[in-house]
Amino acid sequence: MKRQMLFFRALGAAFVLVAELFFLAVGPVSCSMGGEDGPDAPGGYGSPGSPKSSGGPGIRIQSAAPPVLESFTVDSAERMLVSFDKEVSVTDATLSLSGGGDETIPVTCEDGGDGKSVSLVFDRATEIGQAYDMRATASDADGNSLSFCISFDGFNDRMPDLLLYEVRNAYSSKTDRYEFVKLYCSKGGNLSGLELLSAGDGESKAFAFPPIEVQEGEYVTVHLRKMKDEAGNWKQTGMTDEDSGDITASTAADSSDMAWDFWQDNQKSRLSPSDIIVLRRRADGKPLDALLFRDPKKEADSWDGKYAALCRTVAESGLWLDAAGQPSADIASAFVATGITNSAVTKTMRRRSLEYRPSAASDWEVVQRK
Repeated sequence: MKRQMLFFRALGAAFVLVAELFFLAVGPVSCSMGGEDGPDAPGGYGSPGSPKSSGGPGIRIQSAAPPVLESFTVDSAERMLVSFDKEVSVTDATLSLSGGGDETIPVTCEDGGDGKSVSLVFDRATEIGQAYDMRATASDADGNSLSFCISFDGFNDRMPDLLLYEVRNAYSSKTDRYEFVKLYCSKGGNLSGLELLSAGDGESKAFAFPPIEVQEGEYVTVHLRKMKDEAGNWKQTGMTDEDSGDITASTAADSSDMAWDFWQDNQKSRLSPSDIIVLRRRADGKPLDALLFRDPKKEADSWDGKYAALCRTVAESGLWLDAAGQPSADIASAFVATGITNSAVTKTMRRRSLEYRPSAASDWEVVQRK
């Protein structure tokens, strides 16, 4: 009798061990038994595309993880492509203006071609300068679902060719001279869908351009501060965003009748003594131009950790070259910004040539601004 008891105890322990090893191998699972959830039910283990049964008839092991939305691309005014980590079906897709009324635009879902992507076709073309929300639900073969909302700008197929032209990374509260970035337009178009950011400021302070038409030969200036005095009044008059179409509306310091001027509502220091500035497309993050500059007193041979992502993006884009003409984003390849300080705030970094091509430190110089 004792031997039988020992035998059953050993057998039970072995069963527990096997069960634990099985759980570790497959992770969390959900099981359904026969009956309504059996092989003849919709989505049952005998259905096409569902996981094969495991552990014998009447038991189905399913993935408990919902689909993951990995990326999306707006590739025309009437279509966007969404990609997931697994095969899914997308339902209940609707398109609407961001924050604007209850009107929705019908959406048709089509196979994206690789099993994990779905093409969403809009019943009406999106408009440049409008912001939209795409809402839908993605479901996998196991019944796991993900409800998602994607916000994006109306497709712009007329983006201008812009290049970074002039930068001031210092400021003076005494003379009301503050940080700015000026760009030159070598080919006209609409600014919608473009943004400007720096590694030092980070993604949260990226500037999204308004849907303004610019012409070849014009400039665009992003003023990075809009200061108030201690009483809460604006320190300057004429800090006017020229998004109404009047290129002469802004009259504050560093404005120009030859440039479209835009002011960020910010009162804190912007741009670092050593920094990476990038002009890029908002939809896919593709960089269109870059400037790397460093403080001559900085002896470090690499950027700080928060610079890593933008540094990698610039290096892969080939928009910045080292002294040997090779794509680079090392701090050693950055332009040495000599003499731009708060006491010498009239100095700026300026591009030597308006030729639209990848640039290097040799293409930039420090100039005395009038």
